[in-house]
Amino acid sequence: MDDMPDFPADLARALPKAELHVHLEGSVDPATLLRLADRHGVTPPATDEAGIRDWLRFDGFPSFLERYFWVCGLLRTADDFADIAESYLRHAHDQGAVHVEFHVSSSYHIVERGADWSEVLAGVVAGCERAEADTGISSLLIPDLSPHLGADAAHRALDVVLAELHPRIVAVGMGGPADNWRDEDFGSAFDRARDAGLRTVSHAGEHGPAWEVAHALDVFGAERIQHGIGAMGDPTLVARMVDEGIACDVCPGSNVALAAVPSLDEHPLPAMLDAGLTVTLGSDDPPLFATSLLAEYEHAWNLCDLDDDGLRRLAENSLVESFAATELVAGWLSED
Repeated sequence: MDDMPDFPADLARALPKAELHVHLEGSVDPATLLRLADRHGVTPPATDEAGIRDWLRFDGFPSFLERYFWVCGLLRTADDFADIAESYLRHAHDQGAVHVEFHVSSSYHIVERGADWSEVLAGVVAGCERAEADTGISSLLIPDLSPHLGADAAHRALDVVLAELHPRIVAVGMGGPADNWRDEDFGSAFDRARDAGLRTVSHAGEHGPAWEVAHALDVFGAERIQHGIGAMGDPTLVARMVDEGIACDVCPGSNVALAAVPSLDEHPLPAMLDAGLTVTLGSDDPPLFATSLLAEYEHAWNLCDLDDDGLRRLAENSLVESFAATELVAGWLSED
């Protein structure tokens, strides 16, 4: 390890890449947070960006949720959503991303907050369009359903999403604890989404075991798995995922920050690649986890003893596994 070459940051930045696992609401950086607080007359938890960065550090899952939902509470108008979408896309573009697929917490906005989804969607789309017009970055949206609210609430959120299917909405996802997956019928929501022409993805196997990943594949019909590290506990499932080409959108920085793994050195990413799993890298909720897309590539470089070609494969995986139009993917791949 002492002889490992330094991470080639310039190469990693130059590689065309997609980010397929990042949450819009969790992407709010300190500067944007302060602007939103000022806009709405809310006293921020700190008065400068350094203080906000310190505040964003958490000491367990409850305090993570406390910070996440505090930030969500600042998202009130279409302009708020436009600003955070545009801000993150510009940041991602600076790291060499050509395409981002935002997870958007539709259940939270529609069911828990009682927000006007049309306003939320209009704002996000406006921010995506502004960023694309200025930088060329492509973006799509994945409304997430929240299992902790129950299957009925998932269907209610999906009703609203399907009633206003903007072309940027490409898939439906599942995000949150899997405690009730076996007891409630979430699968029919995914069936409805597919019938409407949407793709399907699911968080699974971050803190939970391999059965979560298998359930997401068998019941939700997930085409990609967010995280998926728990699958490594079941070699038969891993072999199936390799055979079926199921990609895992892995976030090592997030997994360590939320104690899904004890440390980066103990992360199963090397074993996942050695097993032949297709992996893409994401930052999940980057300001909360003090990470970025390029930082995740650096984690992979250090963990997996990669060379330049290994970095290229990860970047190419992200493009090929994205839901972007085939002709866009072909163009991006030709740039490498």
